[in-house]
Amino acid sequence: MRILFIAAALLLLCTGASRAQRRDALVELGRDVALLQEEVRLMNKTQNERLAQMEEMLKAMQEQIAAANRALTVLDSGLKKRLEESMVKPLSGVTGKVDTLSQDFGYVRETLAEINTRLGKLDQRIADLENTIRLMQAPPSPPSPAASSGPPPGVSARSLYDSALRDKMGGNFDLALKEFSDYLAWFGDTEMAPNAQYYIGEIHYNQQRYEEAVEAFDRVLEAYPKNPKTNDARLMKARALAQLGRRAEAEQEFRALIKAAPNSDAAQRARAELQKLTGAPARKK
Repeated sequence: MRILFIAAALLLLCTGASRAQRRDALVELGRDVALLQEEVRLMNKTQNERLAQMEEMLKAMQEQIAAANRALTVLDSGLKKRLEESMVKPLSGVTGKVDTLSQDFGYVRETLAEINTRLGKLDQRIADLENTIRLMQAPPSPPSPAASSGPPPGVSARSLYDSALRDKMGGNFDLALKEFSDYLAWFGDTEMAPNAQYYIGEIHYNQQRYEEAVEAFDRVLEAYPKNPKTNDARLMKARALAQLGRRAEAEQEFRALIKAAPNSDAAQRARAELQKLTGAPARKK
């Protein structure tokens, strides 16, 4: 509207209007121009204020975006750290433990293999020892037909008996046992045969083969009932029975010895051992 009025005022000035009209038109024109300028200034101010507000809003939005980016960065790093702490580190620890367990299992396997090897060697040693004990405990083999036919040339009853007795006194029990057995096979009807049979039982007793000792002393009593070794054989048989835990039989043998030869040295020893066995002194008859 003001622009139209200004245009009309300019038209009056250009036409042949009166001075008064031109003056009024100029005044009005000046006022309108001033108003227009004020409106323009106000519009510019308003526009500038709006632009400033928009800039502030943009700046605030940029700051918010930057803060959001920073928060996302922190969150991302936090998530990575938490994931590392909650998963990666435990997994690495588990991996280390698995490696350690693998090493431990390897050591255990090696140790078990070594133990099995040692056990195998020990079993072999035990088997060898059992075979040795079995051979030692085995009764002497019966003389072969060749041996039964007679002693080898140059072997006499006296030399063989002396050699067997010497080996027994020297602790060579296995050799002495064989020599006494050969003596009985070749010279079983001689004067020293009861002694040879008695010493076989004594060797078995000293080596704690009490069953074989009882059999050997029984052989003395059965095959040679009247000889200087009879009383000693009965005494040693009773001792062997006591070692086997057969107390009643041992007591019976001790009493039989005391009854058969009450004044013998063997009977005196039998009384002492019978008292130990029963706890009561044996009466001398």
